[in-house]
Amino acid sequence: MKKAKKIRKQAPYTDKMRLQREKAAFKTKIRNIFTGAGFIYIPTNGKEMTIGLRKVEIDSLFIFDNIWLVCEDTVKTSEIRDHIRTKNESFGEIKKNLSEFIQKLTYLFPEHTDILNKFNTSRIKIFGLYISKNYLSLCKTDYDLFSNLKFVEPQTLGYFQWLVKGIKLSAKNEIFRFLDLKSKDIGMISSSSGSAEITAPIIYPREFTGLKNKVRIVSFMMSAEDLLNTCYVLRKDNWEESIWLYQRLIDNNRLKQVRNFIEKKGEAFYNDIIVALPDEVAFKDDEGHFKTIEEISGLEGNCQLILPKELNSICVIDGQHRIFAHYESGVDSTQERKIATLRKQLHLLVTGLVFPKDMKLEERAKIQSEIFDDINSNAKAVPQNILLQIKRIKNPIADESLAQFVIERLNKEGIFKNMLQISALDVGKIKTASIVRFALRYLVTISPSDGKQSLFNYWTGNKYELLESNEKAIKDYTSFCATSIRNYFGAIYKNLKADWDNPESKLLTVIALNGFIIAFTRQLKINGVNNFDYYDKVFTGWKFDFSKEGFPYTSSQYRKFSTEILKGAFGISEEIVETL
Repeated sequence: MKKAKKIRKQAPYTDKMRLQREKAAFKTKIRNIFTGAGFIYIPTNGKEMTIGLRKVEIDSLFIFDNIWLVCEDTVKTSEIRDHIRTKNESFGEIKKNLSEFIQKLTYLFPEHTDILNKFNTSRIKIFGLYISKNYLSLCKTDYDLFSNLKFVEPQTLGYFQWLVKGIKLSAKNEIFRFLDLKSKDIGMISSSSGSAEITAPIIYPREFTGLKNKVRIVSFMMSAEDLLNTCYVLRKDNWEESIWLYQRLIDNNRLKQVRNFIEKKGEAFYNDIIVALPDEVAFKDDEGHFKTIEEISGLEGNCQLILPKELNSICVIDGQHRIFAHYESGVDSTQERKIATLRKQLHLLVTGLVFPKDMKLEERAKIQSEIFDDINSNAKAVPQNILLQIKRIKNPIADESLAQFVIERLNKEGIFKNMLQISALDVGKIKTASIVRFALRYLVTISPSDGKQSLFNYWTGNKYELLESNEKAIKDYTSFCATSIRNYFGAIYKNLKADWDNPESKLLTVIALNGFIIAFTRQLKINGVNNFDYYDKVFTGWKFDFSKEGFPYTSSQYRKFSTEILKGAFGISEEIVETL
């Protein structure tokens, strides 16, 4: 009779094991991003060394020519400032003692001697990257205090991951842009001046464009390789805190389709790519004389456009997929070998906007976003959050624009910190487009309907400057709005904490949040704007069923739920509620 096999009991899955796996997965993610963009990985983790006055341990080192990224990754959520302070001091010692650092690395990693000693220390550009899996609660003074480090927040890392997945080695230029690097900073110092310029014959200098403010347009041909290495896109989902970003992420499926077309056909697309040219653009006639943009009208075929061969200098307005489909994959495949040849051979038709040098950034952004909107309005549907961003650029004090500013402020600190979907990369967060469109816009509008009120009625700032779209006034007003909303929702959080913290609850759904915001707006006529203590009293003792089974309202019943709040929490009579 066969003996029964003993069943081996598995060891319990502990918190320590979970944390170890989380750390390992995060390190792998970081490594795949930077090596996927063409950086060489040096496995420094666990190698303690004395540099200057400190013992330091580096989680990872990534090198691209003379660009060194000394990385610290963390999944910590507590005592984070002490951890950052320590790493800031360590990296300060590394920068001050770079020669000693290189010597120690060469001793520890002799197989990488050539890479570590390829450049003189004076030529090495070294960055201390602090990469956190979780959002950091840092203020401006913290960034000044920890100035040795450059912080890579989760959204930024996710953005780089998305780009590397799509355009492989060509994603390095966007990393260089994040690091604020120019072409002259990377690699060996070149003694050649000719390589610093791109020249292209102008096909069509248009005298009249229909655009205002003396914006001119020129059409020309440019190699895919040159365009790939000099362009950038104002993508809304990247790391920049600017209201002038409007484009969507690269669609990786579309990128593959375009790349396959280029490989199969071996030819460029006939429709032109729309870009904004840098201020350094120059023009020459066929005799080599420099001309102004106004002087080249009528000289098509007899003049040249001269561009600096500079990273991230040409802003792509339309056509990013047609450009980035020529990316460098780093894989020795049949397709890459063919595309590598075509990158140099294929010349794309480019239409470039030339802005007056004294035109403000916001004016340029408005023109660019309007062109993008016009081109894409009849093409693939533009996502709602992109449309909201374009509207904000066109009119920053429109209802939805102000609401979007407030959403971003709410997401930075307080009870909604990092809970709201600001980017397409923010998976699993509270979607904000419907909150902006159907509720928040009415709370923050500067022109409430007759008989209605908004927070604008209670703001004591400079209303004239706000109406003139003054940037400081916009920040002041939206800060006031965000503070007022935090006070209100802070009381809701305190009194309904069990539902707030319950992922199965309907409290933090768009339906419920819109109901609360609309109730806040409607009660302004009676109660005005109050502090946290006031709203705490309002919601003390108020109960409502936010369970999936018990919550009775649907997405079209925001106002009905707000009526329930006004009557049940604020204690406003039904007769008065009907007038609000």
